Amino acid sequence: MDSSVNRKFTVSAPGRVCLYGEHQDYLGMPSVVMAVNLRCRIHIEERYDRIVVWSSPKLGKDFSGEFDLDRLETSEITGVQNHLLSSLIIAKREGRLPKYGWNATIDSDVPVQAGCSSSSALLVAWIAAMQRLSGHITTEIELAGQAFQAEVSYFDAPGGNMDQIACSVGGALRVDPNEKDGYIKLGNSSFDLVLGDSNAPKDTIGILSRCKFDRLDILVKNGGVWDEIDLQKLNKVDLHLVEGTIRNRDIERTASSKLLIENQSVEELGALMSEHHSILRDVLKISTPKIEKMCDAAINAGAVGAKIFGSGGGGCMIAMVPKSNGKSDLSLLAQIKSSIERIDGSITYHVKSEPGVDWGLNTDVKNPVVILAAGASSRMKSVEGVSEDIAKEVTSRPKAMLRVGDGEIPFLELLLKRIKKEGSNCVIVVVGEKDHITEKYFSSNHIEGLEIRYVVQTIPHGRIKPLGTADAVERALMSNSDLYNHSIVVCNGDNMPPEESFSEIFKFNCAMLAYDSSKLGLPEDRVSVFSVVDIDSEGYLKQIIEKPSKETLPNFIQSDGTLRVSMNMFKMSFSDFITTVKDCPLDDVRNEKELPTAVDKWVAENPIKMSAIPFEGEFLDLTHPSDFEFVIKKLQ
Repeated sequence: MDSSVNRKFTVSAPGRVCLYGEHQDYLGMPSVVMAVNLRCRIHIEERYDRIVVWSSPKLGKDFSGEFDLDRLETSEITGVQNHLLSSLIIAKREGRLPKYGWNATIDSDVPVQAGCSSSSALLVAWIAAMQRLSGHITTEIELAGQAFQAEVSYFDAPGGNMDQIACSVGGALRVDPNEKDGYIKLGNSSFDLVLGDSNAPKDTIGILSRCKFDRLDILVKNGGVWDEIDLQKLNKVDLHLVEGTIRNRDIERTASSKLLIENQSVEELGALMSEHHSILRDVLKISTPKIEKMCDAAINAGAVGAKIFGSGGGGCMIAMVPKSNGKSDLSLLAQIKSSIERIDGSITYHVKSEPGVDWGLNTDVKNPVVILAAGASSRMKSVEGVSEDIAKEVTSRPKAMLRVGDGEIPFLELLLKRIKKEGSNCVIVVVGEKDHITEKYFSSNHIEGLEIRYVVQTIPHGRIKPLGTADAVERALMSNSDLYNHSIVVCNGDNMPPEESFSEIFKFNCAMLAYDSSKLGLPEDRVSVFSVVDIDSEGYLKQIIEKPSKETLPNFIQSDGTLRVSMNMFKMSFSDFITTVKDCPLDDVRNEKELPTAVDKWVAENPIKMSAIPFEGEFLDLTHPSDFEFVIKKLQ
């Protein structure tokens, strides 16, 4: 097998929205698109035969199948457009087919058959996997060309290459066939976007055929140049089509020119978006009554523009929301989302610009976890009132390495096995500078399938303790920059969370676990010192409150009657975590950089971004010597 091929990896590609130039790309006209943070991921496991097996657990058994790489042409079914198969057939013809088969498990956030280019995102990710397996990795724009060939050209289907370019290249783009690479990148936007899914399937083929071929017929019959068509010779229907097409082209030109400048007028961009929608509705007739209600709801709630996007006849709409002093207007976003969702069956997303195709070249690492195990453990060293054996154990070893299991297994080993079992294959253990036990132990007691990296948190000159948990995370990330494209989970090395805690948080890109304080299984006096979390109505973390007074606790009880606490279990993107911990101030009392303080500060600056996941179950915690006895009894 080719040594450059990794047997297991994940590829992905984003969905997209079209802001301007809808139904214009296949006429050879530019369009403005944005790849958004709804991605299609394919988990690949290479096989040793020539069979390709694919499935999507989210969509069920009907969305699954297999291909024999030696019998691809015989797998074709007349009249059925299987883009996965067509891409394999084309790759075979061009000598790009992988040597071995693979298992492909599809996991997509992109709404299906809704106008968000779910099929293009899937195909782009699928071809990226083929390229990775075969070694024929291309540029993003070349991959887009292969996707267009498999999705459109192979079937002689209507449609342009806007979707394939958006899903491959990513970001905000003006897709323009007159540009050298077929697109130009646009700058940062001065607005937010709310995507509304009507949950009504679109009619791609029917509408595309009418909108594309009817207009192309008019163009061919009238000289081939839109601006030179003699409008007086057209019947009423054709006149409306030509005038609408030209106006949509001009709207896109104006909007894209405004998007290229720094000081954008959101009101003008919103007005252009709404005018564009009116032509799509009244001339091309691709809107629906439900989409109209959703657009009206968004405008009435404060959006400056709204439009249908995708092929139409159902699917999705997008609303443009002005920012306030350069920042997201959270109240306005929530108001608009709520208004759209009042339309029966509608779902909304706050969408943002997203990078393009990811070949998974840095995804051999799965669900990396930073484990904080470098604390000075001053409370654990207070051995008054415990047995001599326990006193000796807790004063001679790091907290995480206290032997609590059968055969004197360290607590950290139990935690590592739990983390591996629930989906990670890489951990970074932050140890203290005087720890001579942890790394030596695990070098002789390997955990199969788990890579253990170590980072030493030194004690700065003039201090007697490390600089705190936020500093520990910063050191861990700065020493492992190869994980830049990953989201990182952080947890304490002296806590054992309830089962499935890691499995749950691994599902999210930015989240924390909010535990039911009454279900932790810990003494009440211990629970009272934990940080309380305040969660908004949509499930996002609003605030972390360190050691609130008993009088204020009722203010943080959730609508279900639950008081939820943080146990220092967070997940954020590598880049966001670096920013968060670097900006952390010193705690006034402990004179340390505390991770909850850092996260609380980041959440205040980046609201409605970190999900607070409700969770319950018993914790094992090693803070005091009495905890050591408690944990041993629990495990027995």
